[in-house]
Amino acid sequence: MLAKSNKKSFAIIAIIVGAVGIGLGAYTIVAVGINLDQQRATTPSDARSDQELNSLMLNGLPVLGSTDAPITIIEFGDYQCPNCQRFNTQIKPLIVENYISTGKARLIFKDFTIYGHDSVNGAVATYCAGEQGKYWEMHDHLYESQKAINSGWLSMNNIENFASEIGLANQPFKECLEDDKYKQRVMENFEQAKSIGITGTPTFIIIDRDGETKVVTGAQPYSVFKQILDEMSVN
Repeated sequence: MLAKSNKKSFAIIAIIVGAVGIGLGAYTIVAVGINLDQQRATTPSDARSDQELNSLMLNGLPVLGSTDAPITIIEFGDYQCPNCQRFNTQIKPLIVENYISTGKARLIFKDFTIYGHDSVNGAVATYCAGEQGKYWEMHDHLYESQKAINSGWLSMNNIENFASEIGLANQPFKECLEDDKYKQRVMENFEQAKSIGITGTPTFIIIDRDGETKVVTGAQPYSVFKQILDEMSVN
């Protein structure tokens, strides 16, 4: 499902709240033919706009792509989510090739661990891998290794095996997992997603440099993302 903000100058939290279904005017969902009727939300002051955007992005670092890219794609996902796997293995490579590698867009992943404890394990593992410069390698490897939800495939033993498979130093990685140092970050991402009205994975918030925002829910075909990114690149 694709939603378009009808006002560019809203502070980011107002744009997002409206786009995911609990605020702001009427929307026309061109890509899949759905209309949403919504009530106008109160707009925070302009002074809060950058602050809210930075807050939204904070726990999603590192960025895939140039930090100067004019379009930001924020993905909320769960490593056990089958549709998230489909996006990551089939759709994201095309976005990387045509928009991220060319400097037109950047991607920030925010874990939204809706499937519980094993999902938290996976999210924590990516941040521990990031300490050795391999956040995105672990991110991709988890999706490539995905099994049935809560089947035990994200046990700590399996995660340590995944770490070895992508070439991480075992002891520092294991110590990071045991310290639970990133669990709070994962919980904050979960609560933030709920607070802005996100209910499922994957959900994408796409923002251009002028603050125009569109939201895509589900692993939509590449053509849906291409239409949005091309329109935002022209504007």
